[in-house]
Amino acid sequence: MKKKIITSLLISASFIGGIAFNTNQVKADSNEGTVTTLRQARLYNSKGDLVKNRSLAANTAWYTDGKSSLNNVGTAYRVSTDEYVKTDDVQFSDNNSSSDTVVKNSGTLEISYAPTNGIDLYQGYGPNKAATGTKLTNGTQWKFLQKVIDSNGDAWYQIGNDQWVSGQYTKVTNTSLDESAAKVWDPNFAALKITADSPVYSDSNYSSATSKWLYTGAIAEVDSTVQAGGEVWYEISNGGWVPSSTVSTISTTRPTVQLNGKSKDQVISDVINVAKDQLGKPYVWNAKGPDSYDCSGLMQYIFRSATGQNIGSWTVPQETAGTKVAISDLQPGDLVFWGPEGASYHVALYLGNDQYLNALRPGTNVKIDTISSSFEPSFGVRIFK
Repeated sequence: MKKKIITSLLISASFIGGIAFNTNQVKADSNEGTVTTLRQARLYNSKGDLVKNRSLAANTAWYTDGKSSLNNVGTAYRVSTDEYVKTDDVQFSDNNSSSDTVVKNSGTLEISYAPTNGIDLYQGYGPNKAATGTKLTNGTQWKFLQKVIDSNGDAWYQIGNDQWVSGQYTKVTNTSLDESAAKVWDPNFAALKITADSPVYSDSNYSSATSKWLYTGAIAEVDSTVQAGGEVWYEISNGGWVPSSTVSTISTTRPTVQLNGKSKDQVISDVINVAKDQLGKPYVWNAKGPDSYDCSGLMQYIFRSATGQNIGSWTVPQETAGTKVAISDLQPGDLVFWGPEGASYHVALYLGNDQYLNALRPGTNVKIDTISSSFEPSFGVRIFK
């Protein structure tokens, strides 16, 4: 059941662009979740007065950010800026799954590579989210208060009072991200620790221009890698490149992808069937489906379609979505990677009998290839244990 929204519950987060939010807050004990009305429920203001000509219909769900004790009313949940419903009239449930991971991380995100009409701003996140009707467009920047990786492996950023945006189409500038937070697996970014003071280059080579520095001990999030001039280069999320000689990778591991009541063999069969349904579709850089793909976008789409879970949006997060295996030990349903660990540049799905399904490069379509010495993969990753 989708949650309803009466009026804005957003708090100002010193937003850089886009909409401004109501800051007239009434103090309430923190108790975020959803209340479902047991009957038609009357509304009260913070003074305990009945709100005339307004009520909540029976069996409807509403977001609440806390509860308070009101004069002549008793304990009540807040369901809008100055409207409350009695606890006796509703049933409360926590929106968050116990397997969600809250990350102590704040900063500014920029909407990037999103569809032209923008991306949704949600009330809540994960399976319990409800679109607010507001779209955030490319180039707009927003302060975020924290990050959550939900039980399906998707990243969400909180930019207001229970107002959330997906991390899929973002560039991030962190003001707070320590090493323990960086060790939490993220589907969109990998994390580095700067081991020697390094300029940030405008491109993946030492002759390109520099505009800023990262200093020893700093934590940086990256969203792509490339091998150039015999060295691996990392692209910083908010722009620029650093060489591998000045960084160390921060290891992360994705929580186990769940079988959701199916047998391992059945889920692997589902994965392979979804994969084969994509044969013949064109390669497009950064495409995530369903009409076109790049290599990692294809893998993300396949596993999300078959399991409902996110294994990562590019190759490096996908490397840590399971357990590393040797090429000689590959089994159907495993991922196959080309390039060094932490800097892989291509990924495919192993089908068995030395065959793999992949989106290789521009000008080609999704196809099945055979492992060969002329294009030999480096390692595999087993998603299902």
